Amino acid sequence: MSVAFLRSRISPGLTLLELIVAISLGILLVSLVVPIASTFIQRGKKVRCMSNMRTIHSGLLGYWTDKGRWPQMEEGRFNYSEVDFFRFWITETEPYGLSAETWVCPMDRAFERLAGEENSEFYASYVVTRFDEKNNTPFRWNQPWAIERGAFHGRGSHILMPDGSVSDSQSPFSGR
Repeated sequence: MSVAFLRSRISPGLTLLELIVAISLGILLVSLVVPIASTFIQRGKKVRCMSNMRTIHSGLLGYWTDKGRWPQMEEGRFNYSEVDFFRFWITETEPYGLSAETWVCPMDRAFERLAGEENSEFYASYVVTRFDEKNNTPFRWNQPWAIERGAFHGRGSHILMPDGSVSDSQSPFSGR
């Protein structure tokens, strides 16, 4: 047989078997990558949440350094309204670098539901500890400065400690 005859019989397209193998490999790769990507996204959100809590620590410390006292809301001021409570903390700490976004954990699904509502700008994922008016109380006891409202990351709520460290509520004093 001549070479010209063989060249004319080879088609440039794919066979059905080659196409099935290529699609199967593609599906296999996607099925491996999706769970891994999801894990990295979850870890990234957890790191951002911990970063938010450290930023809150810096803002509260800046407030304390500037004013010589811990920011405290008067006892009956907010009538147990979450919007008023979080409005106080967000507006009081805003001059110290804490925006409304800093107060929200990226894993907090409740905030996603509230995003279109009028008062959603005064929502937070972190609740600050109530201290007395003595200026050293926030440093005196090894008690949390802030804690997450829910277990958004699977190992309990994140807790912000006086030294700026963040741990989970299942082992808040580990290594101390």
